[in-house]
Amino acid sequence: MAAWTQRPIRLPDDHLPCRLDSGRPTCRPCGTAWPCATAGEYLTQSPCTCGEAVWREQRGPRNWHVGPRCYTPADVTRWQAAELKAARRPHYPPSHFYPPKPARPVRQRPPYRHAPAGPGDVALGTWVWVRPGALHAGWGDIHQLAMVTALGLPRCEVWLILDGTVHTARADLLILTASGGRRGEKAPGWTRWTRWTVAEHLAHGRPVAPPAPEPVQAELFPSLAGEAAHA
Repeated sequence: MAAWTQRPIRLPDDHLPCRLDSGRPTCRPCGTAWPCATAGEYLTQSPCTCGEAVWREQRGPRNWHVGPRCYTPADVTRWQAAELKAARRPHYPPSHFYPPKPARPVRQRPPYRHAPAGPGDVALGTWVWVRPGALHAGWGDIHQLAMVTALGLPRCEVWLILDGTVHTARADLLILTASGGRRGEKAPGWTRWTRWTVAEHLAHGRPVAPPAPEPVQAELFPSLAGEAAHA
């Protein structure tokens, strides 16, 4: 019984073809029509523009054209350059391609610094995560780290740390970062309010309107009630 050997990834050189120009290539060691049984396991067939067959390695760059040569050395150079360019710039799924970015103001890092200490405590300099959909599609479909530079409802202004651009984004799509509370000063329930959106923090920080005065009871002031009836 022969000892086990690892199967080569590429077509073994022992089973390369000969007499390709004749249109009837043969395997060098086997003497049979090429591709032989061994070579066939490593090759895939595709038609050429001239109608002849082209055999390509499944896991390698080599290919063999059966029949008279239908291309020039310039064609070969151009194809090789295209293959090298494709190898250096791999193709990604369509989800990785974003539309062109429109013009946005670019600024240096703002001088603000603020770390929220409790619910509703958001101000200029607060770091937030910008959810997908808050920015133009040119900035991708991932969370972006940004600093709040102007507060408001329904939109805030944020400075993007990625490229220094300034955007207006919906306040309900801005989430405080995980390090929302000041170090060593975590208020009760801090793990809850750090997950709030900026819109929720702004709504929480609004002053409560005073209760409206109750109407005067008519039975206590009959004269006022009579005047209202005749009015």
